[in-house]
Amino acid sequence: MMDNNKPLCIQSFRVLAKFQQEHVQIFFQEKRDPMTGKRLRKKEPVTLFINNAGILNEYPLECISCIKVRLVDEPRITFICDKKVRLEIGFIIYLVVKFEGNQEYELIVLPQDLGIDVNTLYDLTEKQIANSVVQTMQWVGDRFVYTLTATFDEFDGIIPPGLIASNTLVGNVTLRNTTWTFDIDGVSFDGTGSPPVLATRVDLAIFQDIIIRIGIEQGILVDGEVD
Repeated sequence: MMDNNKPLCIQSFRVLAKFQQEHVQIFFQEKRDPMTGKRLRKKEPVTLFINNAGILNEYPLECISCIKVRLVDEPRITFICDKKVRLEIGFIIYLVVKFEGNQEYELIVLPQDLGIDVNTLYDLTEKQIANSVVQTMQWVGDRFVYTLTATFDEFDGIIPPGLIASNTLVGNVTLRNTTWTFDIDGVSFDGTGSPPVLATRVDLAIFQDIIIRIGIEQGILVDGEVD
């Protein structure tokens, strides 16, 4: 009888430390002082101005029936100076909307429709910054990019100094429970075009639960039967 038992190497991910925050606002603009315009490094919902429907832009936005967030690619982890971890998430937003006087729903895609059918209160090509754990949100090319930078001290668990210096650490990210809030608030001449057309103001925020695990990949040797 042939013995098919041979040592097998199974790759595993051993978690050493974990960073977890719930209901993190990933789509935000940086709050300004209303008197001076000074940037306050605090989050607030992004103010959008969505062009009204109709030849004369006479039909304001009535409702947003659905919001979807699509990741452009896998979230990326970068280790910085053996002290910090930076998470980067690229995403696109889909809004299914309905205007007064129109029985059909329309699709708005952000950031693709910015400057065409949608305007913003602030220039989102500039980084919007928040200091509660350093975070940024920015319009970059065909996507929005959210970043979060955390020090190892903000993780639960211990990372041995020897592993930090050896460049063997691996990051693993879990995103879950996407939620959002929005307010539809009035009509004004703040849409796109010159002069700006009538548009409906929408204040939109999007949230995610974020879990970052730092660990090492290990090979476990076991005896097993090979088919």
